[in-house]
Amino acid sequence: EGPGACNDNKFYGMVIEPPETSLAHVYVTGAKTNVKLLDVRLEGTGMFAQNKPLVIIDDSSYGNVMTGMLGHTHIQANLNRNPGVDFTSAKSVGLDPAPLNLFWNSGFHGWNGASRSMPGFALVGTNANIAVLSHSEMRFPDHNVISVDYLNYGGPFKIQPTTPPIAKGHDFVTFGIYARSSVAGSISAAMRYESGSIIGSASHSGSGDWEFIGMSALYDKSNPYFYFSITADVDLTAPTLTFGQAP
Repeated sequence: EGPGACNDNKFYGMVIEPPETSLAHVYVTGAKTNVKLLDVRLEGTGMFAQNKPLVIIDDSSYGNVMTGMLGHTHIQANLNRNPGVDFTSAKSVGLDPAPLNLFWNSGFHGWNGASRSMPGFALVGTNANIAVLSHSEMRFPDHNVISVDYLNYGGPFKIQPTTPPIAKGHDFVTFGIYARSSVAGSISAAMRYESGSIIGSASHSGSGDWEFIGMSALYDKSNPYFYFSITADVDLTAPTLTFGQAP
């Protein structure tokens, strides 16, 4: 932990193996501090008898990424806040959840133009027209492409799940959608962060090509909220939400 933000410090291919240390070989703390230890070997022959961890990640830090080999003892951390920690070890295992898509009806089936309804999703606003494109436009099997014709009034048009997925055992959520647009900033993803504030992803570049618009962050378990904010014409397909850091 430094005097300021110490995020995304990187260490590659190191060997850290003193027989023992007073607290741990690696100690990470601070809300603005995280590290990447990649292909690192950690050993501590004297730590086993004292039952001391080789790695401590304080709950104030999150999103750390650590891979490699860990011997003799264990990791002390909330691995749901650090799903990128995955050492080869007989004493600890990582907890990155399986990337199972939890958006119901991610294939955008069942669009009803008369009632402006899509099973599994709420369409917030009347300032856009929706159409399902032909099957020839599909990028993925059995996943329709919908066209959103934005009507340029009333602020962003929103698409969000009718029932936000929640799993209190997980801290990180990753979600996004494939989008095609010729207008820069036409769509972004947004969510309620664990603090209660709304945060957003980068928006579409306006390239005219398909781009995956998504984000990954700690989410508010007491009041989960995920949505796509649309401010210009865009085609959409295959929305995805998983817990952990893999889409």
